[in-house]
Amino acid sequence: MQIIHSVQTKQTTKYAKISYLLFFIFAFWGPALGGVPLGAVSLFPARIFALTSWVLVIAALLFKRPAFPVPDRNFLLKYWRQIFLGAWLVWAVFSLIWTVDRDQGVRDIFNLFVGLSLAGMAPLFLIDRAQLNRAARIWLIILGVFLGMAFFEHFTAWHLPISRFSQGLQPHLAYRPTAVFVNENNFAVFISLSIPFLLARWRYFPAIKARILSGLGLFAAIYLLFVTGSRINFLVLFFSVLIYSLLLTPRGKRMKTLAALALLVAGIWLLFGLTQPAIRGYVLKQFGKIINPGQYFIGGGSLAVRINMVRNGIVFLLRTWGRGVGAGNFEAWIETAASYDTGEILNPHNWWIELAAEYGVLVALGYLAFFASLLLAAWKGWKQTLGEERWLPEALSLALAVFPLVAISPNSLLDFLPHWLILALALAWQQNFYKVGGER
Repeated sequence: MQIIHSVQTKQTTKYAKISYLLFFIFAFWGPALGGVPLGAVSLFPARIFALTSWVLVIAALLFKRPAFPVPDRNFLLKYWRQIFLGAWLVWAVFSLIWTVDRDQGVRDIFNLFVGLSLAGMAPLFLIDRAQLNRAARIWLIILGVFLGMAFFEHFTAWHLPISRFSQGLQPHLAYRPTAVFVNENNFAVFISLSIPFLLARWRYFPAIKARILSGLGLFAAIYLLFVTGSRINFLVLFFSVLIYSLLLTPRGKRMKTLAALALLVAGIWLLFGLTQPAIRGYVLKQFGKIINPGQYFIGGGSLAVRINMVRNGIVFLLRTWGRGVGAGNFEAWIETAASYDTGEILNPHNWWIELAAEYGVLVALGYLAFFASLLLAAWKGWKQTLGEERWLPEALSLALAVFPLVAISPNSLLDFLPHWLILALALAWQQNFYKVGGER
């Protein structure tokens, strides 16, 4: 009987690892591959493999019948991040008691469950450097696929059905790529989170083939970032160059790296202007709005709407005495109880205000602590490692460092799975490789 249990456990664990890897891969694609409607939610491949992974993990625990460690101080210190993620989900379910739109609350709770599963299960399956590096390389491979798709969209104006442009909306902007995302802003966010991986691969893998692939990827990513016209992500690119050059580069090479990256971006911008003069003129106009303070408070432009979203979120938080309006109910409150005009826009377009307004002060503070701990671990881990092993903590450090700005670009990050993919890689790194004081 013991032998049977051992075999069953090994097989179940193996299948669970495969399921999580497929979950990780399909998370990049989101609902773009289609899904099966199931009540308030739909099941697309990433969600199916999320549920499958949980079933197999639970089955492995039942077969193994492990002796769980008694919670003590060390247990809480080591696993407080996973405990927070679980508590967040429980609080989201509890918030259905006071939600205005319960159906939307259920949908968002399911999205939250999928995202938390992607991040929370990562330390279970990405347990050695080979597995973690494989997951990061999967990111780069899929990035290459998406960049190829984006160039095709840019030159043909043909988009996947999930794209807003496939529905005939704003046909004059159909040259903007969306890849597997709903809109160009979400694709720009994915590019912004991917550039750190390309920079790190370029630095630590000097083989000619690796350099060519990294260089081409970096060129394509920056060029397409300009094409998307995403204003916030232009600023993200600027800060990425500064942070990478001044904080993630040895002192003697900082100015050289800064100059090289500045010339690269300027060169791509020049080429962009030569090949797409009309588009560059539009991009310059959009970028000019960022540095014009009047755009933030006057008129019904997108920047003013974003500011009003933040103001409304703060009002909602105050009205609910800090507990939040409940999972998925920011839009319902904007529609019925907004104090500041947002036109016909309902999405928060700001992850930080969405997080606080829907889930309350405690969850928002917990997320900030969770996020800050991952950023600190990635940065300290980068300082502790040497050689090629540095590439991943370096990439994670830069991606997490620019994330606070990235997070105010898409309409929502709750169901934007690349957000949870970054957290998954960072949590797996922190849990399995980073040790306080540099101990190994």
